Amino acid sequence: MTGNFASLALARLYEKQGYMDDALEIYKTIDTSRNPDAENVLDAISRLEVQKQTVDTKESLKEPGHDSINPDQVQDTTKEARMAHLLEVWLRLIVMQKRVDIFKTIKARL
Repeated sequence: MTGNFASLALARLYEKQGYMDDALEIYKTIDTSRNPDAENVLDAISRLEVQKQTVDTKESLKEPGHDSINPDQVQDTTKEARMAHLLEVWLRLIVMQKRVDIFKTIKARL
């Protein structure tokens, strides 16, 4: 269904809202041969694929029935993977703080 409405704006909106799989699907359907934003589209595709691979890797590290990663497994991961995880957590906190600020602004208007 989204193939008929595939556009860079829609893909960015999905990505912004956290629908990474849908955004990646739309980015992949955009024809980069005649698109002036082809470089942005290709960058977004590679960024989302890396992000998806990171999420898949994290899921594979988790054992069933456990909410956290075993400390032995964390030591076995690469320095880049640990840094990526910390960056991801940091970005989530920033997004959450922004959402709280927006909520407070809206609440103050009521």
